[in-house]
Amino acid sequence: MRIVSALALVLSLALACSSSSTTAPTPAPAAPTATPPAAPPATTIEQGVDRPGEDFKDFDLDDARPEACRDACDKDATCKAFTFVKAGVQGDKARCWLKNKVPAAQPNDCCASGVRP
Repeated sequence: MRIVSALALVLSLALACSSSSTTAPTPAPAAPTATPPAAPPATTIEQGVDRPGEDFKDFDLDDARPEACRDACDKDATCKAFTFVKAGVQGDKARCWLKNKVPAAQPNDCCASGVRP
């Protein structure tokens, strides 16, 4: 009888231990996902506007579109504004003028300008 009681006790302990170890572990909380920084807005192009003065760099453009000048300004930390001059006005090619300050806008069909946001 003692053997049966001892065996029953061992079985009940074994069952108790096995039932508590089957509980699934709580998963670790997910790491917060970082939101990438938003790209700065592109500079708006002002058609028919010249912004004379405050130049720090100028160059001819093979791509005769004001967007090429705007993109050059957006990539240069010194650039605060730009003026794109159409091909045939200052030479055979279009010309881009990058500015380190924002000069006053003047109406002129030769050009397109912009100010960085």
